[in-house]
Amino acid sequence: MKKKLVIFDMDGTIYLGKNLIDGALSAFEYLNKEHINYVFFTNNSSHDLEFYYQKIKDFGIKCDLKKNFYSSTEVTIDYLKTRNIKDIYVIGNECLKTKLRKYFNIIKEYKEDNKVDAVVCGFSTELVYQELKDASLYLQTRDIPFIATNGDYRCPIEDGLYIPDCGGMCEWLRLCTGKTAKVLGKPNPEIIDYLAKEFKVNKEEILVVGDRLYTDILVGVNAKVDTLCVLSGESSIDDVHKYEHKPTYILDSIKQLPDLLDKCH
Repeated sequence: MKKKLVIFDMDGTIYLGKNLIDGALSAFEYLNKEHINYVFFTNNSSHDLEFYYQKIKDFGIKCDLKKNFYSSTEVTIDYLKTRNIKDIYVIGNECLKTKLRKYFNIIKEYKEDNKVDAVVCGFSTELVYQELKDASLYLQTRDIPFIATNGDYRCPIEDGLYIPDCGGMCEWLRLCTGKTAKVLGKPNPEIIDYLAKEFKVNKEEILVVGDRLYTDILVGVNAKVDTLCVLSGESSIDDVHKYEHKPTYILDSIKQLPDLLDKCH
């Protein structure tokens, strides 16, 4: 069936660090020519959506901030608001804390008498040990939710290298406290359901494109939509063969996406 909405990961799928993946620009020119909607969904909460908008725009890809960009931060805010959570302890970059501060009271440090409704962990490139210590103390001394914006263990950068991501930080806290984080970004299928309604498309008309099997591909599997694993980022072909949940399609990179979509007509 013809695809009407393509949901893209960014890091490792469209670019690696500061470098646009070869063929990405022509792939988006094809999508615009064929009037196929696309959105960028990132699990990375270390930057706000304006950062990603400017980055994608600077690469020469046609995009609109309000229409084309979604992140695990927005999913997390919605989750916390619907559960009437007000006081939170946050591990994350200042941009994440600034956004959360608009809706919630952020507790700055551990104190025995502090009221805390939840611990929230995001991908932090500004991490200090005191944050991990305070979060672990709150999780051990209170029966409160432990929320993760995403479950990615590592983030791909240039030259085939990686840096630690939110999932790794949550694993450290799990080993210390015995509490496992509830992951709200990919692979949680709710974001796919939300975007299907937002763009008024059926699930058969959606394609999820990404490089991570346990987030990008699994979110599509969980939502029962077609998936495309590109081998330009974290996952190798050996990883795909070993992984329990197989993508619908496998390509070397986004450069081959137009040919694939032509076959879906």
